[in-house]
Amino acid sequence: MPRTYVMGDPQAPFAKVREVLDRHGLLAGDRLAPDVRLISIGDHFDYDFRDPTTCAREGLALLRWLASHDPGQVTLLLGNHDAARVMELATITDETFAAARALAAVIAQAPHAGQRATEPADEPAEAREEARARARAEFEAAYPTLPAPGVIGRDYASFTTEQRDLVIELLLAGRFRLATTGVLADGRAALLTHAGVTTRELALLGEPTLCEPAAIAALLEARLSRAIDEVRDPWQRGERAPLSLAPLHLRGEDGAEGGGLLYHRPSDPARSAGDPRAAIGSARPRRFDPRTLPVGLTQVVGHTGHAKCTEELAAWATDAAVARKHGGIRTLRVTERALCYDLGVAAPAEGAADLILIDPELRRVPANDVALLPLARGA
Repeated sequence: MPRTYVMGDPQAPFAKVREVLDRHGLLAGDRLAPDVRLISIGDHFDYDFRDPTTCAREGLALLRWLASHDPGQVTLLLGNHDAARVMELATITDETFAAARALAAVIAQAPHAGQRATEPADEPAEAREEARARARAEFEAAYPTLPAPGVIGRDYASFTTEQRDLVIELLLAGRFRLATTGVLADGRAALLTHAGVTTRELALLGEPTLCEPAAIAALLEARLSRAIDEVRDPWQRGERAPLSLAPLHLRGEDGAEGGGLLYHRPSDPARSAGDPRAAIGSARPRRFDPRTLPVGLTQVVGHTGHAKCTEELAAWATDAAVARKHGGIRTLRVTERALCYDLGVAAPAEGAADLILIDPELRRVPANDVALLPLARGA
């Protein structure tokens, strides 16, 4: 019987990811042990915007290593950082991206390796603000199709065209998936995606009341397959056409951040009111009301670390959840009567919508404290 584990967002140096796997007894030499099946929940790039060169190299090494295993042993789910390589950044060159990233650093007043330095620290605040305004105007004029400067300078700062080529190769080979399923240790069937499915996505898929994991996964996989088919010919000719999963997931462009399936995270609408980044209910949401999680569906997702959850879900977090600073496996449970965000995997409950969050915040948590989610079996 295979030992099956789900690994949260592996955004960390390759060596640390291997250390985590080794501490869980999943390695045999420099490979996964033959009896191990691993599901990576997505986001294999961009763990440190301050050192984009090293970060770029580590992300490539990690993804190549995972993909070098047989598809029956390693399942790769597509995260927003993976998808961005063939969406927002589908046509940009390394040189153009480096220039855009440099301007983004000036705008953020946060220079780092490989980026343009801002004015000296002792420069008057007014002069620094003028420099930021000039950089923003230059960015908007030069890169009208890119998302916001903060996304370029922070979220996707380690992009390279080599990464894009690898993501294209894996998509064409059928190695990246939007969804899969598994069975938890308690016997529940669960849907596995990068950031979760709400009633919005089910409605867009034409099945607003569906709550069966395998059926939802099949619909998502069919949508990804159609999207790849639309760009298969140009990709095989070496053209870098952008992948589209609209309206399920919308790429960031024209100065706006992306939203939807691979971007959104649960948030208290009362807390998010007035925050343009939240956009709950919009066409490209980056946040969703937990009460739109499908009733009766158990999901396993990454994308959102514990620190962000305790911020976004503060009204529903238990004392135990608040006491933990980073990492851990957690459950957001929604029932007709209440919402609760707590540590661990909540026991089965009739009529609940459960979102099990496994982003381990790898850069912030010691390897010996990183949990992997065991499954009784995968799809």
